[in-house]
Amino acid sequence: MTSVNFGWAIDDALRLDPTEFDVPRQAFHVRVSAYVEDTTIAVAWPHRQNGGSAVAGNWVMTDTDVRALLEVFDRCEPAADDDIFYADVLSGMRELIPCDDISFQLMDVAEQRIKLLTVTDDGVLREETVGANDEFTQLFWQEFWEDDGCAGPLMTGDYSTLLHQAERSRTRAYANSPLGSAFGALGVKDEILVPMTPLGGMDRRLLLFRDDGAPDFSEREKAMLALARPHVAELHTRRDRELRGEPNLTPRQWEVLRQVATGASNTQIARTLRLSEATVRKHLENVFLRLGVQSRTEAVARVLAFLDAA
Repeated sequence: MTSVNFGWAIDDALRLDPTEFDVPRQAFHVRVSAYVEDTTIAVAWPHRQNGGSAVAGNWVMTDTDVRALLEVFDRCEPAADDDIFYADVLSGMRELIPCDDISFQLMDVAEQRIKLLTVTDDGVLREETVGANDEFTQLFWQEFWEDDGCAGPLMTGDYSTLLHQAERSRTRAYANSPLGSAFGALGVKDEILVPMTPLGGMDRRLLLFRDDGAPDFSEREKAMLALARPHVAELHTRRDRELRGEPNLTPRQWEVLRQVATGASNTQIARTLRLSEATVRKHLENVFLRLGVQSRTEAVARVLAFLDAA
């Protein structure tokens, strides 16, 4: 039996660096406990309680599952003008993990503002609510910080652990609680909350729901969502930058532009970044092409408002 660090497994499977998402590598100190025939992966995860049933036990998935997830992310199509996320990614994930609806949600708790991009059998739905504008949202915000509420990671500060609500939702206490009763009346049987580190003061989460008659989300499906979580967060960060008009440049191109903004020459940039001058010139050529500019001055003017954030 071979054991490896799960942080490595995530990097290898999804080609991601956890540090890009403000997630420390030690957060992934669980282990891929076994590789068995046909490259099935069994993942052990410690049991954690966060107001619901956290992902626990042994997950089992295949390399086919990982490849299918990668294909969903790799074929990401441009989002509609004002969409907060990529609808085709949600649709692709819903095909792999069947559910009645899947939503990417942004939430400003202080303003009681929620933005949703949802995919269901009826297609893509877009919704924004502010405050308690109907009976359900009034109850949602009223119970938000209570035991039966939806604060989840905002209460614990844990933005790595998936929350699976099946066990909690079946307890009599939850079923009889105000919010539990409301969800029950809507026919909701099971839910998974996939948290992400807040961005710009906005809570970010992926939500999957199954209604009465559907099976609970399986350990395999939860494993797939855990592997997808940092990639979904990275995609939303990219989408947020798109909505703010930030140019799509590589980290190294941003480093070069920061040096250009100080007035540094190619020779000085090469020395500072430990690159060859030819490499610096090539980076600048690619930057000019991506930005549609002809000079260093134009390039800096185009990105000046984003240099600190990038």
